[in-house]
Amino acid sequence: MLKIGTSESSPLILTPELTSPRLYLDYCVIGDLAENPALGGRLRDCLLEKEGTLYLSWAHLTELFGLGFGPTYNSIRSYLASFGRSFVLIDSDAVKVIDREANWKPGKQNPVIDEDFLHFLASSWDGMSELDITILLEDAPSDKSVITQYQTQHRRHKENLKQTFDGWRNRYRTDREWRRKIDNEVYSYLPGTPPTDYIYKQMSSQCVITNEQFNASDGLDFEHCVVSLAYCDYVVLDKKWARRCKKIIIPPTAATVFSSIEVEALLFKIQSWSKVPIQRKQLPK
Repeated sequence: MLKIGTSESSPLILTPELTSPRLYLDYCVIGDLAENPALGGRLRDCLLEKEGTLYLSWAHLTELFGLGFGPTYNSIRSYLASFGRSFVLIDSDAVKVIDREANWKPGKQNPVIDEDFLHFLASSWDGMSELDITILLEDAPSDKSVITQYQTQHRRHKENLKQTFDGWRNRYRTDREWRRKIDNEVYSYLPGTPPTDYIYKQMSSQCVITNEQFNASDGLDFEHCVVSLAYCDYVVLDKKWARRCKKIIIPPTAATVFSSIEVEALLFKIQSWSKVPIQRKQLPK
């Protein structure tokens, strides 16, 4: 949730408060809920009633821009706007988040927060209109350079991730010693620390040893999965990635995973949520 404030040195301060329940929806799930007003509205109203937070990332926006500006774009845009200020912008790049966690010092912002996007949001807001995610989308239809920038970044990142995993998967199948090492690797989680690196290693292993095809979109889905698991209470992914998550040992502090066909079960969990103190900064130990 974004809180609005001022100070002597700054006329506008946007402070992200990570209020629970913290919810992450895969992009395809957002699209499904936007096209199903009854179910999408119930989930939104339930989250807002509990004063929870919807987690969004630059990858969501890039995929949205890639649609073009037709009916689907408009329905998703309207659905995201209906959450008002009950959202926060995160970095879905797992490696960057892990690096910030390793170098975190007291007083610094939560490692998962996308500060660049927050600054852009603050500079784009007029201070009078409703504060919601659409502020980041207002100029997109008219400024094609913005869309091109996001799409180029998105495409390169996906290509780099796919090349990396293709290399690992090929080595796993051709290098017996390396395969034995991967198969026998034991991953340990240190309680009280961010689980991002631990989840990253476990999910990487699953993506390497699987016989399933690794598509161009899987690299980005992998990152969505890792960061959201580490920092949210509930995560909804497509069926393939939800299944992969259930093959690893998820720390008790990480998110509960639902597939895209389990939204009703998610609603029950959110409705049963007991209020806990506001988590202003979920900081590494």
